[in-house]
Amino acid sequence: MVSTETTDSPKFDHTSLLKHAVHNNIYTNGSALQSEPILTKNGLHDPAEFDERPPLSKINSSPDTSTPVSNPSVRSKRRRRLTFRPRMTPLDLANPESTNDQFRGFFTLFWLAMAFYVLQTVIRCYEQEGILLSLGFFRLFSKDGLALLISDLAMISMTLFSVPFSKLMLSGWLPYDNIGFILQHVFQAVFLFVSIYWTFWRDWPWVQSGFFTLHTIVMMMKMHSYTSLNGNLSLKLRRRKYLKEYIPKWIAEHHNGEGSPHIPVSPSLSDVADDASIASEITVQSEKDYRGYSDTDATELKNMEEELEIIEEDLVHGKTLFPKNVTLVNYLDYLLVPSLVYWMEYPRTDRIRPWYVFEKTVATLGSFLLLYVTTERYILPKLYDPTMSEARVIVELLFPFMINYLLIFYIIFECILNAFAEISMFADRNFYEDWWNSVTYDEFARKWNKPVHHFLLRHVYASSMEAYKLTKTNATFLTFFISSCIHELVLVIVTRKIRMYLFILQMLQIPLIIIGRHPIIRKRSWLGNAFFWVCMFVGPPLLGILYCREVFWSMKQAGAL
Repeated sequence: MVSTETTDSPKFDHTSLLKHAVHNNIYTNGSALQSEPILTKNGLHDPAEFDERPPLSKINSSPDTSTPVSNPSVRSKRRRRLTFRPRMTPLDLANPESTNDQFRGFFTLFWLAMAFYVLQTVIRCYEQEGILLSLGFFRLFSKDGLALLISDLAMISMTLFSVPFSKLMLSGWLPYDNIGFILQHVFQAVFLFVSIYWTFWRDWPWVQSGFFTLHTIVMMMKMHSYTSLNGNLSLKLRRRKYLKEYIPKWIAEHHNGEGSPHIPVSPSLSDVADDASIASEITVQSEKDYRGYSDTDATELKNMEEELEIIEEDLVHGKTLFPKNVTLVNYLDYLLVPSLVYWMEYPRTDRIRPWYVFEKTVATLGSFLLLYVTTERYILPKLYDPTMSEARVIVELLFPFMINYLLIFYIIFECILNAFAEISMFADRNFYEDWWNSVTYDEFARKWNKPVHHFLLRHVYASSMEAYKLTKTNATFLTFFISSCIHELVLVIVTRKIRMYLFILQMLQIPLIIIGRHPIIRKRSWLGNAFFWVCMFVGPPLLGILYCREVFWSMKQAGAL
């Protein structure tokens, strides 16, 4: 609802509008676009916060005597925003905050304990078997390595189709509001099916199958975010062209001669350097004369001008102007950036630090050695030992699985993603937060895997509420459902069996979230955190038994292990 102006024609503050207007609301048919991240320069916003800005009707409210009218073109809502700003991961040694952490000694203690853990395991292996370390697991995950590398490169090259596809949407041949949207999802489905079929046809072991499947899903998510943003912006560009042509005609038809008719002179994208330039140009137009229009016509004209100004701002990210971003170079840069949410311009570092990349590489190799030792000596023997009961296996695997879980998390989110961020000069390294302090599972879901969380927040949660009018509860359920299906798909490909165990455990997080919000737990955060860690200790070993024990026993009988 946007209030009409009185005949006194109060000043219309475009600067205030530009400051507070909600982004991404313009379709040619008036429907809302999905939520997009905002690139902030001051770094004062959290990565995913509720937008507390007032609606447009509250920003420039008319006197009480005015009559509100509905505004189908500009719909302002409070919505969740995503920001990109320079940040570092909590466990990064280069992070100044980590050097001042009062618990930093425990971090050092953990790695020293891991070093003695490897030394103890190697000595015990030599005493028992006469070798320092068995290479059985190495032979398993190194099998068909060259074919895996070539397949992975071929899979990545398939995503390059996103660039010409975006150009076709931009040209109008494949408008995103109908055929473009359909073809986008058809291509993504074909992309996923071909990769899954290739995995089964190659008959890779579970390590190779899991890696290739996970990387395929990551590339599909990147591809979806890229084409979605460019498709939405192509609609805005088309809408902008229409408004630039329509508003002068509308003014000529509706102005009655009183006052001076004004034609909105929005900043030309070809002449604008960045967001600040847009704001300064629009400030010049802050005072407009709306005499000569009825209240209804004045409101309609202002609505169209507001819509045009919002579009002008949305088409500029930093110093990058749409559609100048739709290039192969920009897409290749996006593939290197460790973010699943595409944005035309990210915050960047000023240089690449070779020593930092070397440090993360060494940390990856060292952590992988710990992962290998734990898997080879303490997990695989227990999983395919048929003489050991299920309850005993869970007890035996509590610590090995937890160690592996922490190591895998550290390798991916601290080492690999930081290395790619350094190579691509990506400055926003908010890959995770302090998930180990989680009190509820929804807090854990938000903190432990920020790239996936941001993707689901933008492309599933917010998009489902806007496109299908789902409530927050239903959108949350849909997000968990899709996430659970993807997790189960990975294990179906890895184990070659449909069991649905992980799907069920993933969906059980919803009642666990409800339990975590009980007043007894909310008033005692330590109790919620203890409950969270108990579930984390029991969950991975249970999944290992449910999925892997049967598979590993079959592989051992076949001589594959």
